[in-house]
Amino acid sequence: MLSILALSLSAPLFGFCPAQTQEPLPAGNAARIEADIRRLADFGTRNTLSDTKSKTRGIGAARSWLRDELESISEEYHDGRLEVRLQHFEIKPGRRIPKAIDLANVVAVLPGTDPDRLVVLSGHYDSMPSSPTDGESDAPGANDDASGTAAVLEAARMLGGLKPRATIVFLAVAGEEQGLYGSTRQAEWWKEEGKHVEAMFTMDIVGGVVGSSGKQEPYRLRVFSEGVPTAGQKIIGSDNDAPSRQLARYIKRTAAMSLPEFELTLIFRQDRFLRGGDHRPFNDLGWAAIRLTEPHENYHWQHQDVREEDGIAYGDVPDNVDFAYTGRVATSVASAVRELSLAPAAPQNVQVDISELTPHTTLRWQPNTEKDLAGYAILLRRTDEALWTDRIEVPEGHEITLEGFSKDNFLFAVEAVDKNGNRSLAVYPYPSR
Repeated sequence: MLSILALSLSAPLFGFCPAQTQEPLPAGNAARIEADIRRLADFGTRNTLSDTKSKTRGIGAARSWLRDELESISEEYHDGRLEVRLQHFEIKPGRRIPKAIDLANVVAVLPGTDPDRLVVLSGHYDSMPSSPTDGESDAPGANDDASGTAAVLEAARMLGGLKPRATIVFLAVAGEEQGLYGSTRQAEWWKEEGKHVEAMFTMDIVGGVVGSSGKQEPYRLRVFSEGVPTAGQKIIGSDNDAPSRQLARYIKRTAAMSLPEFELTLIFRQDRFLRGGDHRPFNDLGWAAIRLTEPHENYHWQHQDVREEDGIAYGDVPDNVDFAYTGRVATSVASAVRELSLAPAAPQNVQVDISELTPHTTLRWQPNTEKDLAGYAILLRRTDEALWTDRIEVPEGHEITLEGFSKDNFLFAVEAVDKNGNRSLAVYPYPSR
């Protein structure tokens, strides 16, 4: 067992792990993103209840184009390694669904050496005008959510040539505006297939520009994450350390390595009031999933018929989108997906020993058997801190005692690290006697 004497918590600690070899990712290409968003808007409407047979208008034409575009990205950027498909499912009549309808998620899988460990990045490609059941009126959905869908496409380009350990899924889902139908069905499929979604990022309304308040912050992005887990591991001793919170901290760190001027603001809520996103069905199944959204939304440009009324322009049109901003969002997500997909799996069975009263803290975890494992690291912070402030590296073994660090006064987590410095998600310990 490794024992660490009391240390000053004034600076992070580094030691055995080599510096990460990955180069910073560039900002996403604004011109490509603009072309993707305008193409999606050109389908007129992508409402869930819109035409599925037309080749030029409606959700059917949009999903066919997305499939074809991902196949082109596969050939140009991934040597044909993306496995692209339309995954169809039927939705029966219900809330916001007046009649049974055939929907399809657009799925592009980049196989990793571990086929059952998934890292997912998603946007929803359906749109809506003022009424969610209006499948006829124009609903260009440029920001909500052609922006997120375009960011998925751009991330797929940016990660070209990557040979990951975890399997990466580039996902565009349907039926979000009617009740998260596409993401719910996709999550259920993976659960039924025995997959483990290690991380899910949904990009929804990531076009920036100007909020209803007039505010605009083109270098800020909100990251929403749940606290007490909806399902899965029980968190004891902190309401701020669910797996989704660890994922939010992870993307904030990795995004800063590529875009230090782009500030990711962690919002410690699952979502905004009166709204819901495609990360929620994944949370419901116990998986780490977060939502990314611009800092200041404009409600005149969401869920509105395209019109002018009392001198106010309504409608979600491409001219209201900041394409460079969406590019920065794509880079932020791609940075997290790249490192996470290359990193070892997160430590399992992480425990904090509470068998006796002591001023020290002992942590234990199950050994990771992956061949290129360099070791582990302990993350620390005081209980009133939002982010990890310190890091202690553990080059060998799977147990450590931190002398002078009381488990009553600090919060801890354990991460696995490979020989290239890629870090897994941090895992908060559960108490063990």
